[in-house]
Amino acid sequence: MRSKNTAWVIATIVTALLSVAVISSARLPGDVSITRFLQSVAPADNSWAEAFTTSAKIPWNFLLLAITVLLSWLIAGWRAAVFAAVCFAGLLLIGPWLQGVIARPRPSSSGMMGGMMGSSSSGYSFPSIFALTYAATVGYLAILVWRVAAGRTRWIVVLVCSLLLFAGGSARVVLGAHWPSDVVVSYLIGLVWAALLVSLSQSHKPGAQAR
Repeated sequence: MRSKNTAWVIATIVTALLSVAVISSARLPGDVSITRFLQSVAPADNSWAEAFTTSAKIPWNFLLLAITVLLSWLIAGWRAAVFAAVCFAGLLLIGPWLQGVIARPRPSSSGMMGGMMGSSSSGYSFPSIFALTYAATVGYLAILVWRVAAGRTRWIVVLVCSLLLFAGGSARVVLGAHWPSDVVVSYLIGLVWAALLVSLSQSHKPGAQAR
């Protein structure tokens, strides 16, 4: 248990330092090159990326929440389901507030390939509300399953969730709404929060530990 607490503290410190780096700069080294690479290999039809974006908006984000709560209940009981809702609500409330306080601008068109959204997207870029939403749902499930499941089930669920996180984050970068650093650090914020709540949801079990 002590090693898990140490890992969580380290992850929190790293996330805080990266957040400061993102806040202090309009973009980080590698943001432009990674963005252009993802835009160059993505399909010309951006409907897949738009679909991911829509899935994290009202009312579809509440469908994600409902699925997460139901699966959490089936996997680990009612406490895990309650903490899944808390995870989502916390990030949903704090995300827009942090965006307004930090006010990091959207990517400029100079870093985009032709025809991409770039700075035409409204609002601010950090933290990414999309990334926080997916971290609180898909990410929460991945951490919960890693904590309580075993064998093939654990690996399959975590792999599927990881692919969804990667594809969703890439979609936001391809559309020019976020730099990669926006997405990655926002994911870290959400996943650290989710990991804490998953741990709390399982702390009532004597000797509870990942199998």
